[in-house]
Amino acid sequence: MTNPNIKTIDVHQLKKMMDNDPNLCLIDVRELEEWQEFHIAKAIHIPKDLIKSSIAVQFPNKNQPIYLHCKGGVRSLFAAQSLMDLGYQEVYSVEGGIIDWAISGYPIEQQKKVSEPQF
Repeated sequence: MTNPNIKTIDVHQLKKMMDNDPNLCLIDVRELEEWQEFHIAKAIHIPKDLIKSSIAVQFPNKNQPIYLHCKGGVRSLFAAQSLMDLGYQEVYSVEGGIIDWAISGYPIEQQKKVSEPQF
C-alpha cells in the first residue's frame, strides 16, 4: 500500500518521541498471538481488523497524534488509512514495525514461557 497521505516515521524517531512523551499513543495492530509473544511496552493492542470499530471508544479526539505499528510496517499502513477514513488527522505508521524496533535494541516485553519440568 502506498498512499502518499499517510505519514510515516522510523523506529528511531518513535523511540525519541516515546522518551519525551510517556503518554504517546502507540497502537500495535498485530494479531493477539503476535502481541502475546512480544510487544513494545506501553503500546495498546488493537488488531488491524478491529481498529475501525474500536478506536473511537478509546481515542475520541480525532486530532490526537496516533502512532501505529505492526510486524514490518504493512498492516499499520492499512490501519492508518482506516483511521484517516474515519477523520483522524494525526496518524503515523511506523516503518519497519516491531522487527526494526527489536533489531535496533529497543526494549520489548516478552511473555514468559513456562518450561516443561525436566525429569
